[in-house]
Amino acid sequence: MKRMLSLALVLLLALSLFAGCGGNNTQNNTQTGNQTTEGDGGADAGEAEREHVTIRFAQFGNNLDDAEGYENDPIRQAIEDAVNITLEYDTGTEGFDDRMETELYTGAAADLFPTWGESEKIASYIENELVVNIGEIINADPDRYPTLYKIINSDEYKMYNELYTGDPDATYAIYSISAFADPSFSGVSVYNQAILDEVNGGAVPQTVDEFLAYCEAAGSAGYVGWWPRNDKLTTWDEIDYTLAVPQGTSIQEPTVGANMKGVVLSGELGTDSEYWTVSATSEASQAVVRQLRELYLNGGLSSSIGISGDFDDAYADFGTSRIGAVNFGFGYPGQFRDFYKTAWAAANADATIDDLTVGYSLTSDGSYGPIYQTGTWVNSHYFIPYSCENPERVLDLVEFIASNEGQDLLHNCVNGGYNFDQGSDYWSEIDGAYGYGDGRCKYVWFSYMFSGTEYYVDFENQDWWTAVTYPTDFSNNWATEEDAALVDKAKETISTYVDDVIVDLPAYYNMITLPAEASEIISQLNSLTDEYLTQFIGGQLDVDSDWATYAAAYEDAGALELEQMINEAVATARSNYGG
Repeated sequence: MKRMLSLALVLLLALSLFAGCGGNNTQNNTQTGNQTTEGDGGADAGEAEREHVTIRFAQFGNNLDDAEGYENDPIRQAIEDAVNITLEYDTGTEGFDDRMETELYTGAAADLFPTWGESEKIASYIENELVVNIGEIINADPDRYPTLYKIINSDEYKMYNELYTGDPDATYAIYSISAFADPSFSGVSVYNQAILDEVNGGAVPQTVDEFLAYCEAAGSAGYVGWWPRNDKLTTWDEIDYTLAVPQGTSIQEPTVGANMKGVVLSGELGTDSEYWTVSATSEASQAVVRQLRELYLNGGLSSSIGISGDFDDAYADFGTSRIGAVNFGFGYPGQFRDFYKTAWAAANADATIDDLTVGYSLTSDGSYGPIYQTGTWVNSHYFIPYSCENPERVLDLVEFIASNEGQDLLHNCVNGGYNFDQGSDYWSEIDGAYGYGDGRCKYVWFSYMFSGTEYYVDFENQDWWTAVTYPTDFSNNWATEEDAALVDKAKETISTYVDDVIVDLPAYYNMITLPAEASEIISQLNSLTDEYLTQFIGGQLDVDSDWATYAAAYEDAGALELEQMINEAVATARSNYGG
């Protein structure tokens, strides 16, 4: 059986590095929490028998300007009681990364802290014996560290160990893996329901043909039929995933990112028949570009695309009912909530949720266009340095944060039995004490330690890879009634097709690395995509007579060589990490 699928390819890891070491507290922006005594409430029998120590933890991008808020922080106090420790918080912004690394080499940094960096830095930290092999401590006492023991001995965790150290059993870091709680993907439109009622009988398009007909009808009625986010025609995701992917192709060049995009797979995933083909200049892609040209001519696609801005002009025109449909990443439910509030409700005093309708991933010939994703990327790494006086006690803290009780404190405050008055005001007040008032309602301390997207991870009931790949978002528990309703409305529609659209790739796709020369080829193909597609859509080039020139330019830039590099990289990753 043979399938031709439009996809996006994870080509390189985003290797943001968190590192840490312990030492004397010599930095500004550091405060000490309330002292507790051995056996204070919240600690289990094992914790109560362990000596009380002070642990300094560092985190980027916050402040300690609110001394009273810090002192009265109930979550910090609950963590201290549970582990029988005193926590000190070291934070900052400007110069933070350089300071962290300097302190690492001088033995004066925090017991557990983050810094951004590259994989080469990890190797240098290990080679210079600056960081602790936490795996040796954990494996020597699995009863003391049951959650961490389970985590670091999973096959996927060892895969990352091997990537960074060459030894699957050498565990020097806590890996922070980013993944969204809900699938995030492009190709979903949101519609002005009144315009849908006027030009399409209220029906939401579900196929490519229905969508094209709707856009043309809206254009004929004097509206802009469709505005896909495009960043002045330098970003093609929304256009690609709305029209090209359902029709079995991709009009994009292969790109580097967290999602598979711009390539086509022929064969079955996870087998030796796995093969990727660059498809941007295929006949199927030419047909899609021809459709875009027609939409541009008949008003179905905005004539100001590539000129007007996405987040100012398009938002304004949608709010005043000049645009019938827009794409701004609505495959993620939170995007619909934010768009409704900023683009629609902000411009319409009498706005209601039913004014807007979440659309569908379109089908063609009865099939969805699968979007293949790894779903995860490496956000950061946390280390304990050799200069730390109590690495075992630091791991007691990490073990508690990894437990469901610890995760509840950071992300939920419901299941842990702490009886906190959760709610948006409550969370904002706590995080506001650290300059973290962005409305995400997640406790800033340790929130990135396991999930780089700051979500709840359930290691007690799931293996490490499943937990970090499919985290839980509790934010609707404390959201406003309107925000919760908007997210729920989006989820209700998206849930009807998301499982048919999103296909998770094996974990080894996170290990794919292309040779250095691939970067230049990708850059050239990116420029060609922007140059030619813009002119095809606008009419400066003819889709039929000039397509061969486009295809030749693509080949001259190294498209076929890149295709070979991609497939060799996939085969290598599969061989090394596929199990």
